[in-house]
Amino acid sequence: MPVHKEISTFSTVYHVVLLILKVAVLYIQMLLGINKNEAVKGNSTSREKASFKDKIIDAKDFNEIVAISGYRAREHVVTTRDGYLLVVHKLEKIHSDFATYTSKPVVYMHHGLLTNSELWVLGSTKEKTLPYLLVDAGYDVYLGNNRGNKYSRKHLKLSASDPKFWDFSLDEFSYFDIPDTIEYIQNLYKTKGRDNVVSRMNWASSERLSIPNDTGSLTPISLSNSTSTLATYPTQDTVDVVYIGFSQGCSQLVASLSLYPELNSKIKMFIGLSPAIIPSNLNHPIFKLIVNQTASDNAFLYSIFGRRAILPSVSFWSTAFGAKIYEIIVDKSLSLLFGWTGVNISKDQKLVGYPHMFSNSSVKSLLHWFQIIKAGRFQMFDETCSCGLTRLSSLSSKSKAKGNRVTPFPITDHLNVPMYLFYGDSDILVDIEKTKSLIVDNNVQMQDKLKVELCENYEHMDTLWGDHVYEDVFRKILMELDKMDK
Repeated sequence: MPVHKEISTFSTVYHVVLLILKVAVLYIQMLLGINKNEAVKGNSTSREKASFKDKIIDAKDFNEIVAISGYRAREHVVTTRDGYLLVVHKLEKIHSDFATYTSKPVVYMHHGLLTNSELWVLGSTKEKTLPYLLVDAGYDVYLGNNRGNKYSRKHLKLSASDPKFWDFSLDEFSYFDIPDTIEYIQNLYKTKGRDNVVSRMNWASSERLSIPNDTGSLTPISLSNSTSTLATYPTQDTVDVVYIGFSQGCSQLVASLSLYPELNSKIKMFIGLSPAIIPSNLNHPIFKLIVNQTASDNAFLYSIFGRRAILPSVSFWSTAFGAKIYEIIVDKSLSLLFGWTGVNISKDQKLVGYPHMFSNSSVKSLLHWFQIIKAGRFQMFDETCSCGLTRLSSLSSKSKAKGNRVTPFPITDHLNVPMYLFYGDSDILVDIEKTKSLIVDNNVQMQDKLKVELCENYEHMDTLWGDHVYEDVFRKILMELDKMDK
């Protein structure tokens, strides 16, 4: 486990003063006869009376968000091969102690850059919340998280305060996080021997363990939020996985499939919402200049944001400003950066979604995207250092390109998965022609497996939260999955 550095004198004094203040507040409450339990009860009553929108805004985590709509999450922890601990949420209905086992594939959903699994469950209505629709349709739904975000800031050896913890980008997301998570989920459903199940039958009888069916499969039972027993899952030799990604969640899978050709056989279908593979440059001229400068020299962005987390204080600002002011700030920022108007997303949806929208990632992961934008090429991270190059050969981009060709994600050679992509024609982060060319050109296997759906006037976030997202996107996804099951 991480070895922490010595605690500074300032930190010690700060925590002592904080403790004294808390004791003083408690003493004053006792003098005034304030009963803390009564106060908590009063707050609970107020929360019950609060609107759905206010409850979502005030929710502190994934579990609280989904509980408001009648669902619950079981938390799994995936340990990647390089030591990061990633939380994966399995979504279930609250009033269902166990699910009836079906032959439907497992659905795995992955978020985009600077977000986390909460992004998927922030719809202002159930029709705008794809995971709820999938669970209601009988699918086992898992929602993953990247290393470094709100739910995955743990490592077996590194502390999150160590810059080495944050030394990751799209390379590591694709090389470790996606394949390791998918393998973990598939292992949950693999046969582990019936002796393990039978030995737990008496203990689990109170949880209504189901009778094995003719195939030897079991329906899942509700044991705990832990995954300490694999007997809670239907035992199968293999399980089909449908991968649904949003934005960077799409590029992560595509990169993983190109790095691990064998992973293609584990994915039944890939559904991509606003698939960011090779984005166009940012909207404002100043931000375009920053992207180009950063892509030419990594030190530029590191000198501004450091080498650890980006957006480390986002939760503070979303709380401090309040939902209404924060909505205005986010809207203005998205307009400056990407030219988005947000006209297809209702005000209520923004008030619900924006406070939970952003999460930590590494500065390096943002830098990687700036490099891809500048290069116009889906490639691995470029260290942009002079190692192996003389200073003379690094003076111009032309001479540097001759001396160093950045390793690509070899998409054109290894993809072999049915794909269904949804995109908007007002989204500068999705260049659908480049994306189609990258996937289909020179790859005979994919020419009949790529299906593309245009959502007219859609911007990037509209494939999640748009006013008509159910009719334009979610209903079509449900129909495609239903058709695939038959």
